[in-house]
Amino acid sequence: MKVNIDDMADGFSRISFDIIDAGRFAIEPGRKCVATYTAAASGIIFPLRGKARMTFEGVTYEMEPGRFFHAGPKMTLDKEVLGESTWEFVLIHYKIPESEKCTFPYALSHYELNSGYSPRINDMLQRLCHTLRMPSNLQALRAKSLFLSFMDEVLTCSTNREKESGRSLVEQSIEYMDNHYMEQLTIPKLAGQYGLSSKQFAYLFQKHTKMSPNEYLISQRMKRAKELLCTTTCSVSEISDYVGYSDSYYFSKLFKKRTGASPSTLRNFFEKNTG
Repeated sequence: MKVNIDDMADGFSRISFDIIDAGRFAIEPGRKCVATYTAAASGIIFPLRGKARMTFEGVTYEMEPGRFFHAGPKMTLDKEVLGESTWEFVLIHYKIPESEKCTFPYALSHYELNSGYSPRINDMLQRLCHTLRMPSNLQALRAKSLFLSFMDEVLTCSTNREKESGRSLVEQSIEYMDNHYMEQLTIPKLAGQYGLSSKQFAYLFQKHTKMSPNEYLISQRMKRAKELLCTTTCSVSEISDYVGYSDSYYFSKLFKKRTGASPSTLRNFFEKNTG
């Protein structure tokens, strides 16, 4: 399931829920269990050490520290501890009322978040597990408060990592366009290089540069075309091809639209004023 962090935060702030249990567990390397089911409550798995592979409803997740995993109730489950290390993790079960399940699908779904390592998250989990070992109404209230603080930190860390990842991806795409503007680049082709749809790529690019990827590509091509018109004797057709346009007529129209002058006019003006 694709996660919208704002929607999830809004949902957890509004729904009623009960924390069923929370505990820290350790499983030896090589242990494997197939064709089983998750609990009757929604579950959150937060790996602390080692690595495991879990498959919910046919979708596989590689579980390792720095990531947050969620599974809905009564889902098909296969699990296996990988590598030579013991797999340690915290498991939290919670329930929401039947009346709220249709308004908060995240409680019934499987997904993961990349929160990264956070000492605050580990500390909150330790306190949550300790609190639930001393049942009372006051402790139940404290457990809910700790759970919401834990979710707040997970969602905040995940949001920050998404932003960093998005910025890095855009920077890489800009470098690629700067070095390959002369090729027959298209936005779908660029997006595909980063495993994104055209819409996702355009959204990220616009978010971080305040312009569309197509606008940036055109601006780089026009900038280079100006340099070539003023510093070489290449024909307009040759320059058009060099900056990525096989149709010189289209290039000339686009150049004039962007600069206010045709390629030949700009060249004549430059030669007249520098000759």
